[in-house]
Formats: sequence, structure tokens, C-alpha cells
Amino acid sequence: AKNLYGEIYYLCPPKSRDPELWDDVVDIYKITGEVPTEMIKERIKDPIGGMSYAQCPPLWPYFQGKTIADENLPIKVFDRSGPSMRYESGGIHGIERVDEFHRIEVVWIGYPEQVRKLHQEIIKKYKEIFNEILDFEWRMAHVTPWFMAQEGLLGTADEEKIIGTIDFEAYLPYRGSREESEWLEFQNASNNGDKYPKGFNVKSQTGEQLYSGCTGVGLERWLAVFLAQKSLDIENWPKKFLNRLGRLPKGIKFL
Repeated sequence: AKNLYGEIYYLCPPKSRDPELWDDVVDIYKITGEVPTEMIKERIKDPIGGMSYAQCPPLWPYFQGKTIADENLPIKVFDRSGPSMRYESGGIHGIERVDEFHRIEVVWIGYPEQVRKLHQEIIKKYKEIFNEILDFEWRMAHVTPWFMAQEGLLGTADEEKIIGTIDFEAYLPYRGSREESEWLEFQNASNNGDKYPKGFNVKSQTGEQLYSGCTGVGLERWLAVFLAQKSLDIENWPKKFLNRLGRLPKGIKFL
């Protein structure tokens, strides 16, 4: 919880909103059509904050320093409050790897067995969606969460495979053969153990250590997989998906 990651976009406010401070910046832009970034640097202050690089961190300050009553456990939170911003170090590509992505985040908090059970239930539901509704070609892997690896909390995922992340990877036909091409990690579900409850000092009524888990639905990556495997032709889309989709609106006609 007490860490800074290299993916964060920072927010720098202007030194002033006085138009005179920005007149020459505007003039250069009007003449050249290019944004004079060096001139802008001289007119902004130091960072005052950072954009959310993942969806779950904004949740935790709400629980920070609190003791949760047993009757409320396990807590299950659904968050679709806004996009996440993550610097991908120049690795952006199409809709499969973007710096700004629209994310649905589910977080659960409880005793270790409660968190383990919910983790398994969510994985089971994902399998049903990917197999029965979206008809994806996918595979699954158990990995160490990236934030735990960075902090050295786990060398590898624990031997019993309780704490850690399940990655769902999908085949993208345009990348080449199944055997040689890189599959896209398009979904995950994590049991994060005691990392966040400890980091934010969140306690249980009994004093037993709480665990937490999270799963983020990256809609752009789901879409990238769907279009790569099913194409833009609606005739190729799975029937169970179409039944849930309903009728699509007519597109805009340009003259």
C-alpha cells in the first residue's frame, strides 16, 4: 500500500490562469499548429497528485484505520466510477493496450476463507462467460501479482495457489500461430492476501487478519479479443451473446 509505481500519470496545475502568462504559448500554437511543451513546462507547478493507475486503490482510504463488524463480512464492492490512466511506456497498440482504459472493478474483503471462496466463485463465473456466452479461445495461468513482485512480497505465487493472480489469456489470430504467437492477457482475478488490509490498517472485529481480493474488467481488452476472434461481422458472433446484446442502433450516415 505504501509504494509509488512507475505507471502513474501525475497532475501539474498551471502557475496562473492569467491569460497574459499563456499568450505567447497560444500564439506559437496558432502559428505552428504544434503544442510548445517546453514553454508549458515553465508555466506549471510541481505535481499535486496522480491519476488512478488501477481502479481499486481509491477504495482503500475509505476503510483506512477502520474496524469492520463481522456482520458486514465479506464486503463486496462494485466500482465503475471512472477510467484508469496508466503509462504503458510506449507500448500502446490499438485497443488492446492503451494508456486510458475503462474498467469495472470488483473488490472483496473478509476473512481468509471468505476471500478464497469468493475468488474461486468469480473464476468459475468468468469461465462460464468466456466459454458459454462469448465463446473465446482462452487459457489460464496462476501468477504472482505484479505489485507484489515489484515489492518482493512473493517470489512466486504461494505453493497452495491461494494467494496470487489468475490470468486469462486469449489467442489473437492476427498475431500468428497459437504455438508461437503471444497471447493477450485480457482478464485476471486476484487474492491479494493481507497486503491491502495491513497496508491501510483495516481490522476485523475478532482481531483475525483480514484478506482482500480484486478483479478488474478491462472492457477494451475484452473487445480486442472478441473482434480478433469473431470479427466485425455480426453473423460470426455467438448466439448467446447476441441474445443478450439485443438490437444494435443504426450507424451514422455520412455524405
